[in-house]
Amino acid sequence: MGTLARDRDGEWLDFVADLMTAPLTAWPTERVARLLVESFDALGSFYSARSPTGFVEYRWWPPEHFAPNLDEILYWTEHEAPRKHPILRYYLGTGENRCIQTVDVPSRFVDRRAASEMRALGRRWGGIQAQFSVPLAAGPDGLRSFLVARADDFTEQEMERVHRLQRLFIGLDRQIAAYSGWSDRTGPAATAAAAAVSLTPRELAVLDLLARSLTAAAIGRRLGIAERTVQKHLQRAYAKLGVADRLAAVQRAQAIGVLRTG
Repeated sequence: MGTLARDRDGEWLDFVADLMTAPLTAWPTERVARLLVESFDALGSFYSARSPTGFVEYRWWPPEHFAPNLDEILYWTEHEAPRKHPILRYYLGTGENRCIQTVDVPSRFVDRRAASEMRALGRRWGGIQAQFSVPLAAGPDGLRSFLVARADDFTEQEMERVHRLQRLFIGLDRQIAAYSGWSDRTGPAATAAAAAVSLTPRELAVLDLLARSLTAAAIGRRLGIAERTVQKHLQRAYAKLGVADRLAAVQRAQAIGVLRTG
């Protein structure tokens, strides 16, 4: 790996580590999209969430790149992409959750006429000819992913970096979901109570799952982290709560309003 690639990987590690400590209940899509564009010398990045019945959320960056053709892009994405976009066809057809760029999509998912149409549209949309996707989740419940676009194909080394980034993204995605679930169940008062004893979002997520009777191993699987990492988070949470075991931690967290009772 070259020095520049290592530096950029380091930037991403620092970036995701900072986000892990932030009380996020939703993806900071613009910040991630902007860094993706900068990291891969891309023209633009597009975040979308698709349910089994259709697209439910779109975000794009930079706005000025997409603005001249935004209505056409959004219409095509919602109405044509499931039939014509090779990457989306691949995900819908396989349910796989791996990063892939357009040139690497197996031929059975590539309609030549649709691919030609896509290239023509891409030229009109600012010179887009190559794209890769970083799926956060793909399966029967839907697809959420970042799409990065530029004029030329991505190299093998760049795609290796994309796969490493995906592991970071999935960990962050699970953290956001866990913290959001805790926040929805407990409310603003619990946020203030957690701040009073300096519990981090990751510690709160671990405590919340602990209170729902999950083992450390199960918590690790849910959050995409090692069991020993779960134990470290628990030990820090115990110290902040002034307790020595899981039962006392849950009881104390409930008593001060960090976790709901019952």
